[in-house]
Amino acid sequence: MNKKFRKQKVDYENELAKQFRMFKNKNVQIAFKNNTYDEGKIIALDNYLNTVLETDQGLRVIKGGKILFIAINE
Repeated sequence: MNKKFRKQKVDYENELAKQFRMFKNKNVQIAFKNNTYDEGKIIALDNYLNTVLETDQGLRVIKGGKILFIAINE
């Protein structure tokens, strides 16, 4: 195969994760597509925005497809 057309190996998984690292271990407000909100601390987050949120009621697992946006509470 010609070097000119060889695909470069790109680590998209880690590249995308850089955008979400600022949310981990922070108090956030999550807005859902059904016009509801939840607040808590993000324990875990993946590249699909699947989230584990620690709230006053305990841990909550949220599917990324239901999230409209995540905002850091200051």
